[in-house]
Amino acid sequence: MSLRVNARCEKVGEFGMTAVWDEPRVELLNRLWISGEPARAISEKLGEGITRNAVIGKAHRLGLTGKHGSQLPAPAGPRRRALNRPNLQPPREPRPKTRSH
Repeated sequence: MSLRVNARCEKVGEFGMTAVWDEPRVELLNRLWISGEPARAISEKLGEGITRNAVIGKAHRLGLTGKHGSQLPAPAGPRRRALNRPNLQPPREPRPKTRSH
């Protein structure tokens, strides 16, 4: 992957995709993402070739979470272990062995 960065913007050169991210756009993205705007609406407000996927990718690279309205990661609850349940079905009888001629 080739990644070229200059002082004004960031361009992604892989697969011919280009997204221009200058500081005002990044600030607007931050504000709109934290306020809970959907990625599609953010891309429409940013305009000029910024797609929904570009918004999601940039938000991910900026460390914004998938959960809108919060920059804190969602609290991870304790993981529940699988219950050790006894097998309630009666055991199967073995199949009779048959010989085919």
